[in-house]
Amino acid sequence: MADPMLFNVDEQRQYGGKLDYPGGSVQPGAGKQAPLCEERCDSGIGSMNEKDEEVLREIRELSLADKPQAPQYWKDFVSEDGDTFLHLAIIHTASDIVLEILNNTLAGDPYLHQQNNLKQTPMHLAVITQQPEVLRALLWAGGDLGLRDINGNTPLHIACEMNLALYVKTISDFLTRHDTRNLLDSKNYNGLTCLQLAVKKRLHEMVKYLTQLGADINAQEPSSGRTALHLAVEEQDPEMVSLLVHCGADPNVLMYNGCTPYHLTLGRDASRIQTELLRVTDPSLCRVWEEEQMWESESPDWDIPFSYDDCAIGGLPLRC
Repeated sequence: MADPMLFNVDEQRQYGGKLDYPGGSVQPGAGKQAPLCEERCDSGIGSMNEKDEEVLREIRELSLADKPQAPQYWKDFVSEDGDTFLHLAIIHTASDIVLEILNNTLAGDPYLHQQNNLKQTPMHLAVITQQPEVLRALLWAGGDLGLRDINGNTPLHIACEMNLALYVKTISDFLTRHDTRNLLDSKNYNGLTCLQLAVKKRLHEMVKYLTQLGADINAQEPSSGRTALHLAVEEQDPEMVSLLVHCGADPNVLMYNGCTPYHLTLGRDASRIQTELLRVTDPSLCRVWEEEQMWESESPDWDIPFSYDDCAIGGLPLRC
């Protein structure tokens, strides 16, 4: 098949598009493009201006008709935001153009997973803009699910954090169970897995679904060793705590400072969570904690005398 031609690249270098994804769940009934926060994007569907409308019209007027021996100049186009024509077509929900581009691109072509300035691939944008058919088409065309955006999130991380169960299912159905579990348990640049992101967003049904898919419920994030159960306590979400315990979360996993999830209830107004965790936590761990009195001001460390005698403020020595 002869290479197709897109419209003149030079005429399009004035346009760009960038869709910045913040974490958050889509509110029911808010529509496909409901904003996730005030800074959802600076171009694209959520905040289209006259220039974006013109880009959208240009995209819809693209011609991919066969032209004998025509080079694919359109693949060389990159906007000032790092977006290719494929990125822009997805951002502006021009699914017909997306499908034509995919039909004229070889399977596994690096063009399919080229990243923009936010390190987003077309697949990231398909999830963010909530276009399931485009996501499915990109998967079959050979898009790379393992690439990460500027926050270290894969498309699956984003789908989990945005509470998009259909997209999680689409991705998991495309992969083997082993590959799905590996992707679920991969950590973003904050050290969080897909399940941990869902816990922090208080997405109970998503958490239940991810455990069914085989997500590691006891995975520890690297900064302090918290598990999903620790995070649920920090979020003060008793329903999530109960759900995680029911799904097999280990209440005796220790953070790097020796805290179990139960220990995080101390000093918090969390009597319901405390009662639930006290019932399932190893009693010996609770007793050791109480005996050590780690947070008591009577600790010998507080009795160390102040040994500096040369401290001064404004040239005047301090009286210690």
